[in-house]
Amino acid sequence: MEKSNSNRPNVSNDRIVLNVGGIKYETYRSTLTAYPDTLLGTMFQERNKSLLVPTNENEYFFDRDGLIFRYIIQFYRTGEIFWAEETNFIYEPTQNVYVNRRELELELDYFQVPYPGFGGSIGGIDEFGVVELVDGFLNALDNVAYHIIKKYHATIKIQFRLGMIDYDDVDQDMVSSVSELLLPFKLVGYKILCKFDKEIAAYLLKNHKSIDSRVMKRTNKGYYEIRLSMKDFNSLDDQLVFKYSKLSKVVDPSKIISITSDTFNNDENNENNYEDN
Repeated sequence: MEKSNSNRPNVSNDRIVLNVGGIKYETYRSTLTAYPDTLLGTMFQERNKSLLVPTNENEYFFDRDGLIFRYIIQFYRTGEIFWAEETNFIYEPTQNVYVNRRELELELDYFQVPYPGFGGSIGGIDEFGVVELVDGFLNALDNVAYHIIKKYHATIKIQFRLGMIDYDDVDQDMVSSVSELLLPFKLVGYKILCKFDKEIAAYLLKNHKSIDSRVMKRTNKGYYEIRLSMKDFNSLDDQLVFKYSKLSKVVDPSKIISITSDTFNNDENNENNYEDN
């Protein structure tokens, strides 16, 4: 006679502990498998249960950012991601941890969670990928600001015309690097700026405080110009630079004897006299 399975626990309601970077989240298997096209939704399907290797009974470890994962688990519980530019801080009892859009994008991508503006679309909200296109344009500008401007410590003027991108008085190596980043937006950069020039200007100001950035509409010349440059070196706080740079590990300014030009000249004269002798 076959045994009854009436006392067998409901597999779909198994409790799962997700240890993400040391922070633990507890949920039900059914909560995760409700989204079968995502990483966790696929992973915890009943058919894959035998393939899983827990670290501690029902606990599974992921080497990802545990604080940002709270946004991921919210998606599984509500179908939404509660995140906005003006409230992008995660509050912990002892610290405020800043989460920027790119960090969240990387986690959403890893866990294969679709969402408008984060590499996917739900319910046809972004059927033509416009949100993703605009975010891609912002990511490209981020890379120009983070990597190119800080590397060259120079000013770059990027001119977006209809179907074209030009550069004004820029080092050729710098142009090559920037062109590679902006090439996907050669045909649409101008159109994006026509719609969101003020918003993009505000975005650059907020996210790149160490860089002077301007977005200008040259109506009479038929193009938009984005100008990016490092802030004046003299405006930097010397004490902060010393404190957080490698200089703080090498020298103690209070113990350095200042060498004046007169001292240097005297030393130089002594060397010349030695050579003459």
